[in-house]
Amino acid sequence: MHAKRTLGISSTAWAGIAIVLLIIGIVAGYFAGSSTAKPGVTTVTKTVTTTVSGAPTKAEYTFYYISHGGPGDPWWAPVIKGAELAGKLLGVKVIYEGPEKYSVKWLVDTLEAAAARHPDGIIITITNYQALDQPLRKVIASGIPVIAVNVYDPRPPDQRIPYMAYVGQDEYQAGYKLAEFTIKWFEKNLGHPPKAAVIAIHEVGHIGLELRAKGIQDAFKKAGLTPPPKLSTTTDVTKAYNILKSYLQAHPNVEVIFTLGPLGAHPAMKLIKDQGLKGKVYVATIDLDDQILKGIQDGIVICGVSQQPFAQGFLPVVFMYLYVKYGIKPPDHIPTGPTIIDKSMLNLVQKQIKETGGA
Repeated sequence: MHAKRTLGISSTAWAGIAIVLLIIGIVAGYFAGSSTAKPGVTTVTKTVTTTVSGAPTKAEYTFYYISHGGPGDPWWAPVIKGAELAGKLLGVKVIYEGPEKYSVKWLVDTLEAAAARHPDGIIITITNYQALDQPLRKVIASGIPVIAVNVYDPRPPDQRIPYMAYVGQDEYQAGYKLAEFTIKWFEKNLGHPPKAAVIAIHEVGHIGLELRAKGIQDAFKKAGLTPPPKLSTTTDVTKAYNILKSYLQAHPNVEVIFTLGPLGAHPAMKLIKDQGLKGKVYVATIDLDDQILKGIQDGIVICGVSQQPFAQGFLPVVFMYLYVKYGIKPPDHIPTGPTIIDKSMLNLVQKQIKETGGA
């Protein structure tokens, strides 16, 4: 039985809110006490199933977390960790599913298979809203609550898929703010805006990445600059390296490579080192990890945009629980970013990565 939406906040609902506050305290203790999984938590490569230690064999609720991000993309590790911890603390079963390789068909097929098992809630990335529109409307009409995470349906509210809420950053703003900061950085440190730039996109058609790219291009237009073109680099880092190498050879005036995630940033950074281009070509990226932070420290990466991946795993599980347990409807948008990270923010972000695995 799925809880109905409520307009007011009853005493029971306040109890649910108290749970969120309690979880915040427990999370701090969890990370302070141990960095390893507790008894009762089972982790496998593509599916994460979590139940609270000492809880009854049958979990109170089962949530599916369906993502376009699989084990090949390191950015998703803290997302999985956050979802796992939330499930453990709340005593619910969280099943995380991600593909070996990005596939819209896989996403749709997995959604339909999950819905056929009648879970208590589904959390999903709206990576391609056209493909997911009808399948998700069918799921929602069947009474299964849905929360979007990481990537949203960008259409107006009266046209978009009617999921309850979105947990994540505004992807367009992530790209816009990244480009805006980069342009100002060039003007402040080099005395001129970038002479030329390129956007490395590793998953063409991924609506979140396309919105990031559009934000970058619009920021350049706003500054009176030629918007950088998009360059498909694929999710294969070796191919990405060679594609970028060929592009820079053909366009020697490029001064900044915008990347939309670690799968683009890593080969771009390596290329700059290998070709002796440090101080001539820079990287500005979205999403962070240890390598990218090292790149910021070394002056190869100007900045990165953080969208808090651990929070994107943890928070939707909590909000789904509050909804099905207490009838507390989440806000339409729970933002987890974007936040610009440059050298001045490194200490704070390094702490987050140490505790959660990403930022």
